[in-house]
This record gives sequence, C-alpha cells and structure tokens, in this order.
Amino acid sequence: MQPSHGTSWLGVLLMGFLAGLFTGCDRTPVTSSKVAPSAPRIVSLSPALTQALIDFDCQALLVGRTPFAPGEVEAVPVVGDLLAPDLERLLVVSPTLLLVQPASSGIDPDLLALAKTRGWRLASWRIDRISDIDRIVEELPALLIEEGVAPEPVRTKVAAWRRRSLELLVPVPAFSELGDVVVLYGVDPPSAFGRDTYVDDVLSALGLENALQRSGYPELSLEDLLVLAPRTVVVLGRDEHTAQTNADELALRLESLGGTTTFIGADGSKLLIPGTGVLDGVEALRARLQGVLEMASGGDS
Repeated sequence: MQPSHGTSWLGVLLMGFLAGLFTGCDRTPVTSSKVAPSAPRIVSLSPALTQALIDFDCQALLVGRTPFAPGEVEAVPVVGDLLAPDLERLLVVSPTLLLVQPASSGIDPDLLALAKTRGWRLASWRIDRISDIDRIVEELPALLIEEGVAPEPVRTKVAAWRRRSLELLVPVPAFSELGDVVVLYGVDPPSAFGRDTYVDDVLSALGLENALQRSGYPELSLEDLLVLAPRTVVVLGRDEHTAQTNADELALRLESLGGTTTFIGADGSKLLIPGTGVLDGVEALRARLQGVLEMASGGDS
C-alpha cells in the first residue's frame, strides 16, 4: 500500500510502518546471535511481521530487524529496511529466513539476488486489508513449523489470536450513535484511511460507517472535511493525550462543524501498524469510543 505523504509525526509513522518508506538504518554494532544452531535464523524487514513473530512467541529466533520494529526486540541488530536493506549486515547475521512486506515498487533486486545466492528462504506478504492479516496468521505459523519451530506453542498462540479476533471484530450497537466516521492518521494536512484499507475493514466490523468514499490513504483539505461533515472525526496519535490535543486543534480549525461533529483523539500506536498487533489497536479504539459515549450519556442525564 502507498500512503500519501504528510508532514505530521503520524504521517511519518504511518509511512514508515505501512510501506517501509524510510531509508537507511542506524550504525549500532551487529552482535552475535544467541539463536540455537539448529533453529531458523529470521530477519524481518517489516514491523508488522516482526510483531507477528512476537505474538507467536518466536521473537527469540530474530537475528535482524528494521529501525521501526516494536520495542520488545530492540536488542536485535538493525539490518536496514525493505527499500534500503543493508546487505553487509545481512551477510553478518546470516539468516535462514527473510520475512518481507513488499512496497508497491516491489522487493529490492539486490536483496532478491543475495537471498538466492546465499540460499536464504524469502517469504513475503502484502498487508492492505484485514484479510491479509488473516492470511499471515494462517501461513506464517505453518512456515515457522516447516522451518523447525516446535508446533504446539505456536498453534496455541494462533488459536488465542483467532479467538480474540472473533471477540473484538464484531459490531458494537452503541456505536450507531457516532454516525459516519472519518479516521485520520495525520492532521497537518488531514490524512485519512479511505475505503479498501485495513482500518476501513475495522470500522465495518465494529458497525461503523466510513464517511470517506475515496480508496487508500488520501490527504484531505479542510474544505474536504467541511463538505464531508462527518458526525465523528477520530484522530489517531502516538498516545491518547497527543491525539486529543491534535483533535482539539483540528476542531478549532473546523469550528463551523462544532455543533454537529465530535472530535476524538485515540491512541493509535498499535492500530497504525497493519499486522497481528492490530487487535491491540482495535481493543484500544473500542474502549476509547465506548468511554466517549458513556461520558456523553452521563452529561445528558
């Protein structure tokens, strides 16, 4: 997927996480791995796929990561990202398995050539929709087991993920009070999740209507939002406080919507990464929206 460019922190975060659009890596030393000799040695060039390894309790097999990986694996050496893999560092960590989330431009041809020459197995998944995440949950554990990972712990984790998915991705009747919704990952300029995206799938699963009819991750003008006039605008941020601050500032810029539109800031730290960790983001979003509705109900009583 190819998110639009924005200048806000959220826009930068989304570009880095969703499409691997950052280049380069830090120059921290590459340390020797403690992975057992018989175990697969995994490099993940996708924060989303790294999160999947964590969720399946296989992060100990990781020998290389991107600069944008979750904090649980910060001790693992950085080996670049998809668009700028550090081939020298990859040779040092010597993976047996490369996990890749291709950008729209495809996989770096030098990386493909190196993997073929060294006999590294390469597995890739595009992650645009919730169905893509479901496919990762189906295929990645099978691949890990095929590579020699003990089956039962992985299968237990997968089963738990599927149960949680069924519990969280269901309509919430109270959300009908929110009306049509726009979800923003940036506010300067406003940058939104449109149709045919994984967040659009989340909204649909929760019984919410995405007010934006355009596909992908478009930048919007203030005039666009005035024309849309959604009942609810949700601004995602690195934490709830930052997000609400951004939402309040946007509301001031769109004061003519003040009587009809509710501006809500929500913690998007997990929802902005389109992988198995999205369930944490869904849970946080549900709790935030339910809290807002409860406060509104209390204020009206």
